[in-house]
Parts: sequence; structure tokens; C-alpha cells
Amino acid sequence: MIKDDFDYITVNKVLFQGSGFVCLQSYEKDNSLYMPLSTIKKMTLYDKYSHKETLLTTNVTLTDITVSSFGTIWAIDMLGHLYRSNSDGLSGAHLDENLEIQAYGSKWSLQGITNQTPVCLIGENDDLWIATQEGGLIHYDGQDFTKHSGIKQPIRFKRVNGHYFLIGYHRQLMQYVQGQWQTLSFDASVPADIPINDLTMVNGHLLVVSNLGLILYQQSDNVFSILRYTANIPWFGCDALQDTVYLAGGSSGAYQLSLNTDELSADKNEVILIKKGHFVAVTVLGRRVVFLQALTSSANFVCHIPFKQNRWFLVHT
Repeated sequence: MIKDDFDYITVNKVLFQGSGFVCLQSYEKDNSLYMPLSTIKKMTLYDKYSHKETLLTTNVTLTDITVSSFGTIWAIDMLGHLYRSNSDGLSGAHLDENLEIQAYGSKWSLQGITNQTPVCLIGENDDLWIATQEGGLIHYDGQDFTKHSGIKQPIRFKRVNGHYFLIGYHRQLMQYVQGQWQTLSFDASVPADIPINDLTMVNGHLLVVSNLGLILYQQSDNVFSILRYTANIPWFGCDALQDTVYLAGGSSGAYQLSLNTDELSADKNEVILIKKGHFVAVTVLGRRVVFLQALTSSANFVCHIPFKQNRWFLVHT
């Protein structure tokens, strides 16, 4: 399916699956009237090279993927189709006639589940959640789909220390607690119109970032307040490894923050530039810190290993 030259080939997400990684990629052309194509690839990284295998391609943009604890890959596309790897679990009903897919070496099942526009998903084979642009939440229990209220314009789901969070525009942040989604609170000093782009946990407290330059920290009363404001750095992503927070700062580069919990003030919690580049997401996978780049002419991501001679290297997918 993917034969033409493309202007941009972008890695949108990287996740663990077994001993390797799963990557979601998109292929775009300038001035194209069609939505970007998508692929899901499996990768195994070695010391000097990587092994790559294409698992699935589709002519409809996949907006997100997740991997269950059983190794099942789940994906969702812009037309409301849900995909499941290595199983006949989905019925094949309600498929759009324009959808074209190609599976390589493994079996996939799929099903149309909504007329809304899915943005992200997270969960397990019997406890899966899909969030839509219009504010819907769809739950799959392994048998049936049920509808719930979520947030409009969600940005992503995030699993942090075994807990699910849903984040979005207009200072929206929800946590999944005992089968229910609960809204988390912000201090009055935090502007109500900011997007919440990502979150992580450090020293037992949640930390969230906004691409409007805000880093927020959850206080002992569970309310988020401003830890640091950097007007010239848009914080698109954050994740933590051994109490060090790694930050994706857009065109400003990659940063790290070592949090001083004794003095939660801006001058005691400085962000330090560690790599120049244009990074729009960061994910800690084991002892690796993976930085995803903005639109690129080739499919790759940047990998950082802080505890192995502070290594940086480019991974081609």
C-alpha cells in the first residue's frame, strides 16, 4: 500500500511489547487531499542495529495505539474503527467502504464502533477506553461497548504508576478510580484555558505540563499549582526516570528537571537543556528515554540512555 514518496514520515508513538517496541507511524504529502496513511511496526533494538517488521498498514489515519499486559495491540482510526491484533475478538461490523488495510504475518480483527472521531485509547483486553474529539468515552469490557461522558478535545491518555489519566484542552484532567472517571482540581492561579499536554509522577506526586510554558505540581491537598513558567518553551511532553523529569520542549529541545521537593520554587527547580532538536513527546521505556520528533523526512526517533555513558542515538524505523 505504501509505495509513493512522502514529504513527512513521522513516528507518533513508541510502546513496549514483549522484548521489543511497537511504533505508530504516519505518512504525509504536502497539499494532499487525503488523510495521512498509517503503519504499525514492531522493532527490536540491539547494540548496533535494529530489526524492523511491519505489522499493519491502513489508508485511514490511526490516531492512537496501546498494548495490553497480554501483548495485544489495540488501535483506533479517524473513522471510528477499532483494531485488535492476534485475535478474532472484533466482529468486522460497520466498516467504512473506503477502508483499506494490509496485515503482514499476523491476524487482525476490527470493527466500526462510533460515528465520532476517536483521539486516543488505553487499557486492557477486557477494560479498554476510547476517547473521542466530541467528548465521548467508549468502554469495551471484552464483549460489549458502552458510552460514557468524557472531555471534549482530549489530547491523550496516560498510564502512570498503574493509574489511567485523560488529559485535554481547557485545563481538563481526569483520573480513572475504581471504575469511575474523576476530575482533578487546579489552583485558581492556573489559567483555565490552557491545554494539559502530558503528565508524569515524581517523588510520589503528579506533575503536568502545558505547551503554553507551564509546569504544574500536585500539592499535598491534591490540587495542582504552578511550579514553573517558561514563556519561551512549549512543554509538549514529560516523563520521569529515577526522580528525574525529562521534558519535550518543542523546537527548544529536550530538557531535564531534578525536582527539589523541599523547596518547590522556580529558582530551586530549574530546567536544563540536554539536547538540541525539535521534540514533541517523551516516553520512558525501561532505562531508555525516547524523544519523538516533529515532522521528519524519514521515520526515526531519538533514544537517550542516561546511565550508559549518557548515550544519545537515532533509531531508524
